[in-house]
Amino acid sequence: FLAMIYSFMHGTYPTFLLNVALLPLNGVRLHTMIKLVRDIDVATKSDMNVDWLLPYTRPQAFKAGDILMARGEYATAAYYLIAGEVEIVELGEVFGKGTFLGEIGLFTPDGRRTATVRCKTDVQTAKIDYDQFKQLYFQNPQFGFRLLHLIVARMQHNRELAASAVMT
Repeated sequence: FLAMIYSFMHGTYPTFLLNVALLPLNGVRLHTMIKLVRDIDVATKSDMNVDWLLPYTRPQAFKAGDILMARGEYATAAYYLIAGEVEIVELGEVFGKGTFLGEIGLFTPDGRRTATVRCKTDVQTAKIDYDQFKQLYFQNPQFGFRLLHLIVARMQHNRELAASAVMT
């Protein structure tokens, strides 16, 4: 509104018209970001479900036996399992629908995957690219903070698994 008032008062009518045209778009973007923050807050207070991330993803399918991601490869995306089961080979642990995978590799210093994930069944995923993560972070730093909660929860879970494996 301030840019519109300033443009109108100084007679820069093309800038005024541009700001008038952008006002609804910016309103929609603001509404979307507020909804994202609320959805993320709910997710971090619950079971770390990341359904709130689905609007920013695209579908990708894998066949049983396919390697979803290999330890040591460059991480360029994270995946949310919509259907099917995968196994984290190094942990010998199986995950199904609703699991978010690959987020840690996006933030490792060398940008490489920390584990291999193999599809036990046919798998449907929602893929989000690293560039999309960065865009969401720069549009809303609170997104990055909430994503950090998800990553730390995964790392704690992996550490607890490793500790229980050592004890047995």
